[in-house]
Amino acid sequence: MGCLSLVLVLAIGISLVLVELISLHRMVTKYQQSFADWAQLEGTEINEPEPLTEQTFVFGSDITLHGSTTDIAILGGDATLHGHYQGNVDFLGRHFDLAPDAQIGGNLTLHGARHSTIRGVVDGQTQGHSDRLFQNQSNQLETQTADTP
Repeated sequence: MGCLSLVLVLAIGISLVLVELISLHRMVTKYQQSFADWAQLEGTEINEPEPLTEQTFVFGSDITLHGSTTDIAILGGDATLHGHYQGNVDFLGRHFDLAPDAQIGGNLTLHGARHSTIRGVVDGQTQGHSDRLFQNQSNQLETQTADTP
C-alpha cells in the first residue's frame, strides 16, 4: 500500500510539472508569434552598442541594448537597457534592468520577470511587476503631486 501511494504522489507531481511546462511553452510561443513580422536579433550574448532603428524582436540569454528609435520586444534571460528608447519596450524573461541612464519614451510591459529593476525613466505606463523601483527626484515629485488633492 505504501509503494502504491508513493507512485501516485509521484505521478501527480510529474503531471503538475508537465502542465506548467506546456503552459510556459504556449506563453513563449504566443509571445514570439506576436512579433513574427519584426526584424530578429538573436544570440546567446547580445551587446548592441548602437540604437536599434527598426521594430526588433531580440532573443538571447544575456542582452545589453543602447537605445532604439522604435518599438522593441525582448525574450530572454537577462536584459539591461541603456540609452533612449523612443517607442514601447516589451519584455518576457528572467531579469530586467532599466539602467539609470535609460529612458523609455513609450510604455514598458514586463511579462513574467522574476526580478525587474527600474532605475531609469519610463514616460508612459509600466505594466507588469517591478520588485526594485528607484525613481529620480522629478518622478517622485510628480507622483506626490498627482496624489495630493
